[in-house]
Amino acid sequence: MEKKILLAVDGSSCSSQAVEYIATLFSCRPEIHIHILHCTSSSGSALPESEDPANSLMPTSHRFDKHQATGLRYLKKAEDKLITLGISADRLTSSTVHSGANIAHSLKSYAEKHLVDCIVVARRGLGVVGEMLMGSVSAELFKRCRTIPLWIIDGKVESKRILVPVDGSVYSLMAVDHLAHVFAGRDDVTFFLFHTKGFLSAKIQCVPEDFYSRWGQEWCETHLRGHDGLFNGPIRLLLDAGIAKETIHTLPEPAVLEESMSIISHAKKHECGTIVLGRRKEGMAKGLLGSVSSRTIMQTQDMALWLVG
Repeated sequence: MEKKILLAVDGSSCSSQAVEYIATLFSCRPEIHIHILHCTSSSGSALPESEDPANSLMPTSHRFDKHQATGLRYLKKAEDKLITLGISADRLTSSTVHSGANIAHSLKSYAEKHLVDCIVVARRGLGVVGEMLMGSVSAELFKRCRTIPLWIIDGKVESKRILVPVDGSVYSLMAVDHLAHVFAGRDDVTFFLFHTKGFLSAKIQCVPEDFYSRWGQEWCETHLRGHDGLFNGPIRLLLDAGIAKETIHTLPEPAVLEESMSIISHAKKHECGTIVLGRRKEGMAKGLLGSVSSRTIMQTQDMALWLVG
């Protein structure tokens, strides 16, 4: 089954590290297709971009042409790098879009229009204070992307080990379902299923009836009922996707005060390069310390963080 990844590039070293991350995970997977996108951020006309600029009757300014030419260079650089790293040219497509000042909105709109499986974006490593003061594309996408999986790459990530926090919620199982879709049939990626509960956090009960609409009553009653359902359901989703059993591991639950630091510390302990989190719907109660996903993204460094709504 073909899967399409939307990879945003901007010519920076951080963007190059995101390109390398994608190649590390998918260089030998012909079912994974990558669309490389560059958003030009010139402050140009409010006129919409033509579907085919070559046939457009709208005038183009020299300023926009310059930005577009720069974008095309960035695309060529990313394509060449991916090909050098083992991804065949027939799996690659690319384009530029005019975004004005709001790159995050343009990326999200493009992803929705073209039905991609995820958006991949690099983070510049500004840290919490930097993002609060300056803003960033990744921070804005984190706020906007609730239905499209968002992969945020921070630094150079080479490990094929993935930490998957599970908590018995629909959102947690949706994150595992996304993993099962992306890595179907793989035996070269290692998964660590992990449950942690902070001292101040409310306990989430796994209620199979909540999952019926997506996975069906029989499957839910078989794999989600009882105490073991916390791990049985996620494991079964991965196995049903053809992922090798020996690559799936469960970790003991630690006693912690707060979840996000526990997630990050266990990812480091087990040499994971990627953390995959499910996200609740916008507007749901987040507790005194905010959501686990928001706390985790603000503290994660030199890892990839996948957020699945």
